[in-house]
Amino acid sequence: MPPDTEKHGGDESSSLQTSLQADQIQEVVPPSDLEPSKKDSSAHGSPLSSDPRYTVFTSSHRRLITLILILTMLASPLTATIYLPLLPLLGDHFHVSLQAINITLTLYIVFQALSPLLFATASDTFGRRPIYLVTFAIYTLASLGLVLNRTSYAGLLVLRALQSLGASAVLAIAYGVVADLCVPSERGAMQGPAMGAANLAVCIGPVVGGWIALGSGSYEWVFWCLVIYGGSVCLVVGLGLPETARNVVGNGEREARWWGTTWWTLIAVWQRKRRGLTDSINESVDEALKKGRGTAQEESTVAKQSFKIPNPLAAIRIIFWRDTALVLWMAGSPYAVWYCVQASIPPIYKDIYGFNEFQIGLSYLTGGFGTVLGGYANGKFMDWNYRVTARQIGHTVDRISGDDLNQFPIERARARGSWCILGIYICALAGYGWAIHFEAHESVPLILQFVLAAICTAFQQTFNALLVDIFPASPSTAAASGNVTRCLLSAVAVAVLQPMIDGMGRGWYFTSLSMLSGGGGIVANWFVTTRGMAWRHRRLGISEAV
Repeated sequence: MPPDTEKHGGDESSSLQTSLQADQIQEVVPPSDLEPSKKDSSAHGSPLSSDPRYTVFTSSHRRLITLILILTMLASPLTATIYLPLLPLLGDHFHVSLQAINITLTLYIVFQALSPLLFATASDTFGRRPIYLVTFAIYTLASLGLVLNRTSYAGLLVLRALQSLGASAVLAIAYGVVADLCVPSERGAMQGPAMGAANLAVCIGPVVGGWIALGSGSYEWVFWCLVIYGGSVCLVVGLGLPETARNVVGNGEREARWWGTTWWTLIAVWQRKRRGLTDSINESVDEALKKGRGTAQEESTVAKQSFKIPNPLAAIRIIFWRDTALVLWMAGSPYAVWYCVQASIPPIYKDIYGFNEFQIGLSYLTGGFGTVLGGYANGKFMDWNYRVTARQIGHTVDRISGDDLNQFPIERARARGSWCILGIYICALAGYGWAIHFEAHESVPLILQFVLAAICTAFQQTFNALLVDIFPASPSTAAASGNVTRCLLSAVAVAVLQPMIDGMGRGWYFTSLSMLSGGGGIVANWFVTTRGMAWRHRRLGISEAV
């Protein structure tokens, strides 16, 4: 049963009737400033509900929503990785150099950074559901355009940019959904499986792309696959994903406006009306659909509040706080490193090991399995770290309303155990470069890809969760700032990848990268664990003074 009809004990009539009566006075509270007051930064309650529970969504609802999130989260990794084995084919087809085709990678990453600024921030204001529908509509149409574009290299650039624009906000929005539904002590349990399963796209993408490229000698069917995927996900979101944004529905006790109602519910109401049922619920729904939102004066009042234009620069502002800048480095630099490893795979395995396109696609599997295992295991590890930290300070975890993070060292809880992982990360990254330099057996770099993928996924997941924890009023906006950072770092890293490898060799390049990312991570991790909470309190104090 869809969440909209099951959420209040399965009584669809009662739920919708309550919603329609409340709509005449409902006020959607826009997201607060990015530096909320100490009261707002608590995990407790919701401005739209008097219910003390953090969420009224049951575990079965969360499982269904997690499945839908997994489908949506496939978009960005699938679209990025399915494209990589096509690079030589696209260069030949459009009669441009490999460096020119690499520009499409850089452009894709740039729009990965821009998309969350627009859409993830908007989802904190308008809700998750309508933004999901808009982004997947853009994504599907752009993918269709890539199928139809046969001759224009400029068209390839523009359409890949639009494709990235539609696909790249879903991760930040998904972090917002997790924050909407889960108290801080249990977010890893939902986030881990979602991230782990969604990262299957990292495995599937290159294999599918390489298999199609080898079998057909063309690229069009790769983009047809993305058209089918995008349209299917748009349908699933429309039918079954309820609105969860806490600024719109509170803890889930309040119903969303018409754009937040699932198509499944609208279809059910329409079918009842078609069968001639004229109970109060149908009359209320029909009246609501005709009248919109009550009188013109009420509609104008609500519109001024719920349609407050989100500030796309809000996510940029987060970057410049001391506590968040270090968290962003911990989340973003490993992602950039992993992107460099992925971008280096086709020439390495083609030139050194003589792989064909399909074999190159298969070489991405070990890294894909690493992201899946790393995401799933790290979700469990995050929640365990939270419980251990709570025991160490004598804190009792509140699993009903959520803990007040102003009184909890969430930075220490999330970063716990990072020192050991950073040491493994530095050794694995440098070892990867030298294994390729000395042309070791192909199993060596493949194993190291697995290790690096697991570690990079764990860091990205952990510190993005921390970012959401310390900005609870605007979780998707906070996640968008993480997306901006990691994408800009990745764009720079990919842009200088080939020139630096040509100049210093693969061994020294990846060793330098390990010192920059891993060494910088050690410094950042020390400041986060020792100074992070104090800096966060100071930031909140400055906000209150202002």
